[in-house]
Amino acid sequence: MLWKLACFRKAVLGLTLITIFISGCNWLPKEPEDIFQPASFQQLDGWNQLQATGLKAALLESCTVYSQREGNVADDPRFGTYAQWHSICETLPVLEDNVLPGFFESEFVVYQISPWEKGLFTGYFTPLLHGSRTRSERYSTPLLHVPSDLIRFNPNDFGLVKIDQDRPNRMLAAKVRDGWMVPYDDREGINQRAEQGDYDDDVLFWVDDRVDRFFLQIQGSGTVHLDTGEDVQVRISGRNGQEYFAIGRYLKRNGLLEKVSMQSIRQWLDENPERLDEVLYTNPDFIFFSELGKPGPIGAQGTRLLPEHSAAVDDSVIPLGTPIWLSTTLTYDETPFARAMVAQDVGSAIQGNARADIFFGAGDSAALKAGFQNAGGKLFVLLPKQSKNRSK
Repeated sequence: MLWKLACFRKAVLGLTLITIFISGCNWLPKEPEDIFQPASFQQLDGWNQLQATGLKAALLESCTVYSQREGNVADDPRFGTYAQWHSICETLPVLEDNVLPGFFESEFVVYQISPWEKGLFTGYFTPLLHGSRTRSERYSTPLLHVPSDLIRFNPNDFGLVKIDQDRPNRMLAAKVRDGWMVPYDDREGINQRAEQGDYDDDVLFWVDDRVDRFFLQIQGSGTVHLDTGEDVQVRISGRNGQEYFAIGRYLKRNGLLEKVSMQSIRQWLDENPERLDEVLYTNPDFIFFSELGKPGPIGAQGTRLLPEHSAAVDDSVIPLGTPIWLSTTLTYDETPFARAMVAQDVGSAIQGNARADIFFGAGDSAALKAGFQNAGGKLFVLLPKQSKNRSK
């Protein structure tokens, strides 16, 4: 009885004793350990034939990958097996639109991810850059492919399984200096080396704007319109292994911007060219690209991204190729936004449970939506109903 009274007194002391209270009163409710909470299609506000049709189109892109794989999709058995997906992928192409809602409802179960979280949903789009295969006064900013001196490795191969518990699939980047493997250069170091000509053999294209290149690196893929009239699709092929930092956070924290969006950041950089290095170098993350030999854009899964039906996720939480339902608000005009999508991409800033980056497509409208997007909401996954013959 005295112990319970002590716990009660601690509770009313306020926020200053929260840590003591939690440690001393273990009867307090705890956050569930399982982030996947059972839900239903009835909880997907806006689920209809149109959304089922969009989901079918995006899933058929992922089916090109899933149909070539065997075994389990993930360690969590609820994600099922690739064998289950083989059957789904064979059936989808022949289904008429009017039967799609019923098909998904009969073949899939719904889970909400961390319903106790507010969620965070941002957006990205396909930018357009202007470039050349030849360096000139106008085209002087290098768009690099993975440099020849960059070494990529998996910490798990060295027994370092706990090096990053939040991102168990994270790959690291390094280079060799005097026989030692050291972290690869940050954004500032890479730019300095590029000015010295260290990367002349690693240039994919020369583009005409550093800020355009920076935003391309944020988006992960885009189109380069060459001076020959040719349009080339490019996508991320590697990174320097440094942590991503949002320059908008730096601008706001230092009182340089009140409202942060891609458009406001771009305007500030254009108006303050003398501070360009200062701001861009706060983000040490640097992205390398490769040229696509097919129509894009292409996401991390290796599949074509479909506007408003493809999303980037934290793939340590949601395996690529997983159908999801995303419910949020479009920040730029405060209208509701609910879509059936497929997790087909990743991003260095996309980390967490109820977290996704919406692909809005290309063009001015997509750039407007993506540039402002930053809102909370709900995130669900749609997983194949389990069969009795799950492969081992």
